[in-house]
Amino acid sequence: MWCNDPSIAHLKQFGYNIIRLPRGDFGPLRLLARHGRELESLGEIGSLFEAADDAPLPPVNRDAHAADISGQRTSDMKLHLGLDILGTVIGAMGGSRLGLDAKYEGARSIAFSYQDVRVDEVDVILLDQFLSRAGIRPSNTLSRLLESDAVFVTTAVLRSDRLTVEAKRHDGGSLELSIPEVRGVVGGTVQVSGAGERGTRVTYAGPVPLSFGFRAVQLFYQNGEFTTFKPVKPGMPVTRGDDDPREGRGSTVLSLDAPMTEIRF
Repeated sequence: MWCNDPSIAHLKQFGYNIIRLPRGDFGPLRLLARHGRELESLGEIGSLFEAADDAPLPPVNRDAHAADISGQRTSDMKLHLGLDILGTVIGAMGGSRLGLDAKYEGARSIAFSYQDVRVDEVDVILLDQFLSRAGIRPSNTLSRLLESDAVFVTTAVLRSDRLTVEAKRHDGGSLELSIPEVRGVVGGTVQVSGAGERGTRVTYAGPVPLSFGFRAVQLFYQNGEFTTFKPVKPGMPVTRGDDDPREGRGSTVLSLDAPMTEIRF
């Protein structure tokens, strides 16, 4: 089901990977290490690399509208998976998921859509210049990962502070919920809204945008020096291949086979 999800396929066309559990502290210029099918956050790039005087860390261009991505609806997912994601989102927004499962107890499946999506990104050409001249701060672990081509850096991150949820009953019909009751359960700083007092589409909004998708490029080093390899096109497996003018030299686009990505922090 997830492999054919149109919303995920749409995002992968733009080179994005989906974060299974969205969070508010994930942005561009974060280093990731790949361990098989899992990713581990290594920290911000500035904490592990030292910029040269003539090649500073590239600035992050924030809050560009992602009109092609806003409102893209996922396919229906199993209830337990959907509630795990929804609970994580609500918790990150400052609310509580306690009692939320009971409100959706009549549901068989859940679908999501992020509203008013924004993108934070860096210029990969400036990132390339930074890496070409930057020094590596002393770290045996980082040096080993770099030499094994296992390190990626995020170049663009999708964010939204509003998630719309639709649930279906076991008979296939849409589940109608009491908006005031859901609002009372969630509490905290989360705003809950719908078309009226009752509705089949419930929107949860928080004070801080959450990151739910990212684009990243692979770093290639040899003998401690940043090297140059051609990038592959977004959505392709991680290999060294064809040119893509949107990506800088010395990097390839990260595209994971799994529909959603688990990141260890």
